Amino acid sequence: MTGALADTAEVVGYPHAPVWAVLAAALLAILGFVNHVRFVRGGPGGTWAARYFDTDNPKELRNLPFAQLPGAVMLAMWAVMLAYTRVSGQETWDAIMGLFLFASFVAGGVAVKRLYRPPRRAKPRWLLEEEERQAR
Repeated sequence: MTGALADTAEVVGYPHAPVWAVLAAALLAILGFVNHVRFVRGGPGGTWAARYFDTDNPKELRNLPFAQLPGAVMLAMWAVMLAYTRVSGQETWDAIMGLFLFASFVAGGVAVKRLYRPPRRAKPRWLLEEEERQAR
């Protein structure tokens, strides 16, 4: 085959993602992990706790710390997938990475759900104790 038809037939794998997209996804994932750790270790006197107990804030902002960990997992999965596009071309691994991308949406769904109704198991012990103390 010659010409343009031959060129398209030889293309294999995913199109390369720009480096900035890989870095942005990785940095946002790291930021999410760091903020999650800051929230858990911050205790009742931390910035996130003040936002959580401020009823003037919208529910999404108050519950943001609970969505940060699953959101960070999703973004880390995206960073891996975007980085993989640089070396893609093997059919089996390309299919696995495609499934990996769709699996990341589960973590994203958990993050969105936690913005509106975080489960009790997602709350650190100090937050549960503070909620009980304020309920009395």
